Amino acid sequence: MSFASPGETRIENGKIVLVQQLEIITDSGSSNRIVAAALLRTLSQEIPAAACHLHNGVNVEEAKAELSYSVAKFDAVALALLNGNEAMGIIGGETRFRTVAELEALMAEWVPIHDAAIAVLEDPTNRQPVDVIYDATDIMLEKTYHLLSEIEAEYSNPVELLQSDVLLIEVSGRMAAMTQRMAYEACRAWSGEGSEELIAELKKTIGIYEASMDALINGLPSLGVQPAPTAEIAESLTAADEDWSIIRGLLDRVIAADDLSVEERTDLYHRLVVKVHKVEEIEEMYQDYSKRIY
Repeated sequence: MSFASPGETRIENGKIVLVQQLEIITDSGSSNRIVAAALLRTLSQEIPAAACHLHNGVNVEEAKAELSYSVAKFDAVALALLNGNEAMGIIGGETRFRTVAELEALMAEWVPIHDAAIAVLEDPTNRQPVDVIYDATDIMLEKTYHLLSEIEAEYSNPVELLQSDVLLIEVSGRMAAMTQRMAYEACRAWSGEGSEELIAELKKTIGIYEASMDALINGLPSLGVQPAPTAEIAESLTAADEDWSIIRGLLDRVIAADDLSVEERTDLYHRLVVKVHKVEEIEEMYQDYSKRIY
């Protein structure tokens, strides 16, 4: 903990730390907790997307790797938020009763999904566990978002984390989740399980993703979202957006009920998997920026 004046820089652990206002600087892992909670939201969509592709025999090896990774990561992150994990930058266990209750409820909801995902990995042709995952997709998106909102409200304060930084982390985290939401909805559609409601949801998801990317690149002052605050983040956003026109073209064909080849389905999923990891890297950049570490 230290006092600092506006514009002052100092060295901490070999890194330059810039202080933009008079405040007590602390780091109890606030931004790390928010990023971790946002990751749970992304994983809640990454799991059904991977299960859908694996069940339908498209991009099997990548889908299997993503599903295995996502299950293990969800376990680890949920426990870290509950009990603390210094390796993840989450200092100490959760102390607020309301947040603990949210975490425990989410973990209880997660158990059958975890088991179903393991069953899909063992036998991708088994439809029963796939349906368990599908049926929980919207529920888990809602519950992980609610947990994220609780954690943002708890840890966003001028001493630990500025509201403007929370917004940047929130928007980038939402964008990451939407990449996998698109992968899931597109897979359900091209596999013959589409409906007018699903297509409407896919259109909505695309809109959320595009609006989020535009806000991060260009800013959205009306909501307090600033343009990319560093050159590195700006460059990473541009790089992450490079193949969007290709992805959007494939998604538009899914919406139009065009028949995508196996190769096109594989390419769409692969691009969205690559994109989620690129966006997660950007989210971590915003996490570092919130601590004014460059």
